[in-house]
Amino acid sequence: MKYMGSKSRIVNYILPIIQKQIDDNNITKYIEPFCGGCNVIDSVKCEQKIASDKHKFLIALFQNLDKIDSLPEFITREEYSKVRECFNKKQNTYDDWYIGAVGFLASYNGRFFDGGYAGIVNTKAGTERNYYAEAKRNLSNQISKLSNIEFKHGDYKIYSGSSGCLFYLDPPYKNTKQYGISKNFNHDEFWEWCREMSRKNIVIISEHTAPEDFGCIWSMPVKRTIDNTKRVQTVEKLFQLKK
Repeated sequence: MKYMGSKSRIVNYILPIIQKQIDDNNITKYIEPFCGGCNVIDSVKCEQKIASDKHKFLIALFQNLDKIDSLPEFITREEYSKVRECFNKKQNTYDDWYIGAVGFLASYNGRFFDGGYAGIVNTKAGTERNYYAEAKRNLSNQISKLSNIEFKHGDYKIYSGSSGCLFYLDPPYKNTKQYGISKNFNHDEFWEWCREMSRKNIVIISEHTAPEDFGCIWSMPVKRTIDNTKRVQTVEKLFQLKK
C-alpha cells in the first residue's frame, strides 16, 4: 500500500536480510510495530506475523480489508473534504476503516490528510492519472498477502517483555519532517527500548542514523519523495545493536 516512508522501493534488498535471520535462528514470531503500508511484512515467511501501528485508522483499514471492494470507484474532492473534516473534528460520521481508506488512498503519497487531495491529474506527458484508483488497486492486489497477519493498534512499547521474536522497526526518522501522530516522537526513548529488547530478541531497525552502539548491517542510496515536485537523495540503512 502507498504510505509515506514506505519500504516498497528497498524491500527486495532488506527482505533477504530479515528472512535469513528468521531462518537461521528458527524464529517463529515476527513483529512489525511500525507496519505502515505493510510492504515488508507481507513478503516475510514466518509461523506467526504481527503488524501494528499507533495510527488507529490505518489499523482499522487493515482489519477491514474485506470491505475494500465496497469503496467507490472515485473519491471526489467534496467527499475527501467531508471525511477530513470528520477526522479533524473527531466526529463519528464515518467508520474508522473508511476514514483510513479515504485518508490514505486519496491523499498524495499516502500522507493521511496531510499531502493534499490526490484525484485525477494531467501529467506532463499529456496523459490522465488517477492516483486514488492506483492506490485502491495496489491495496486490493496486496490483500491476499495480508491474510495471515494479525493486526494490532498500539505503540511499539506494547511488546515490552517479549522474547524469542524478530522485530523489524521502521520508526519516524530523526531530523526529517514529521506528520500527524509521528510528531514529537521520542528517539532517545526508542533507542533505549531497542537496547533492552535486543537482549532477548533479534531487533533490526531502519533509519538514516543510529547511536554509536548500533552497527549498520546494510545501506543503499535512494531518492525520497518530499512532495509532488521535489525529491531528495538519502541513504537507507539497517541497524542492529553491536555484540
